[in-house]
Amino acid sequence: MSTFQYALGLVLVLQAVAAAVATPFLLAHARTEHDHGPGCWWCHPHLPGTRSRR
Repeated sequence: MSTFQYALGLVLVLQAVAAAVATPFLLAHARTEHDHGPGCWWCHPHLPGTRSRR
């Protein structure tokens, strides 16, 4: 197995584990009944270095 194949496999496995861990949290957050509004960092992420227009 080449180093490239090992690195690619490792990246894919880490991605799959991260997705499996994050999925229950994303589902729980999406099923809440109240509106989070624009202040919810999960629903409305802010890009670093951008200014909010108020």
